[in-house]
Amino acid sequence: MRWMLALALAGCGVTHPDPGPGGDDPPPGMDPLPGDTIQVVLDNLQPGWRVTTTRSLDQAATTEDTWVSDGSPVTLSGGPTDVFVATVTDETGALIMKRAMKSPCTMASSRQLHVPSEYPTIQAAVDAAQPGETVKVAAGTYTESVTMHPGICLLGAGAKHTTLDAQGQPRTLVDLTAAPGAVVAGFTIRGSTQDSGCAQPQDPFACSGNWYHAGIYIGGEDWNDPTNDAPPIITDNVFASNDTGVMFYWRSQAILRNNVFVGNRLGFVANHFQDRALVANNVFVANTELAIGNQAAYLDIIDNIIVGSQTGIRFMYIQTGHIECNLFWQNGANQTDEYIQPPRFTIGVDGNLELEPKFVGNGDFHLQPGSPAIDSGCHEHAHEPDGTLPDRGAFGGPLAAWVL
Repeated sequence: MRWMLALALAGCGVTHPDPGPGGDDPPPGMDPLPGDTIQVVLDNLQPGWRVTTTRSLDQAATTEDTWVSDGSPVTLSGGPTDVFVATVTDETGALIMKRAMKSPCTMASSRQLHVPSEYPTIQAAVDAAQPGETVKVAAGTYTESVTMHPGICLLGAGAKHTTLDAQGQPRTLVDLTAAPGAVVAGFTIRGSTQDSGCAQPQDPFACSGNWYHAGIYIGGEDWNDPTNDAPPIITDNVFASNDTGVMFYWRSQAILRNNVFVGNRLGFVANHFQDRALVANNVFVANTELAIGNQAAYLDIIDNIIVGSQTGIRFMYIQTGHIECNLFWQNGANQTDEYIQPPRFTIGVDGNLELEPKFVGNGDFHLQPGSPAIDSGCHEHAHEPDGTLPDRGAFGGPLAAWVL
């Protein structure tokens, strides 16, 4: 299947046909702002496929739209401060494509490089891949550290089956620093620890991010450079038993969606972070010190479930992103803040609630019937791939088609 992409950089818009009889009404179009735009044209769509877009980070509210295709091409437009993702699923909800702005990675490319049947290591396959190609990693446990390249899809056989394990060593497992437009999906990522390079290695804000290790790390790139404006996507992964699950450092614009963070010391940390990222539809459970750490960061934190941490979200300095529709339960504190009062968000406002999420249990973070997280996410017009209203948590929202 060929996906034709017209890629160019200000407003947000969608141009799509009438969905036809029986289709969902398309979302209202939005006039683009003056200036250049990022455009993505999706062609070769099949009638009945569901197209969902999610965009954020433009100082306006995050927007998510869903409609059923009649087979006609769709043009999606985004702005230079957007984190912009499109997903396409078939009638059964099976994933066809996830794409970030300007990213050539579709997870459905014509060339796939297989580990270990064709390449003995993940790094060897990543080094051999071209932008837009997929490195597929078979089920098993892998102990190497991987440095990603631009536009490469790194796809495990599913988080239950494919594991990257640092074995308690002080090292990063996946480095996305120089990999705009890349995707990492379908892994359990575990066992990364810190060394003593930072004078206070237990404080994620004591040193700049390049002193730390994480399960996945992005840092040191200026994503305002127009040649580097395709945010990586980190999706459909489980981060477990790491000192730090994910760390973004210094303008590391990225998309962190539909992941589970369980039993880490620190779940996700934005360290000395001066650009924007989307943190949406994740589950954070028993990350002992904090679920989310936000230092001088512009994060949109939306539709997450945060349970059983000493601190749900720790703030320091600037935070101007949207904090909406998050569910908190049994945290020592839902938020702490070194400098700013009053709190950055309020329980009972903007959909932020303190309620038991009612997980299935025994390590299964799907939702039981009757959970307050079901059908209660932001953007009620953005359906899930199966056509239902968006849930909060890692298995909800418009990009909820996990790669298992």
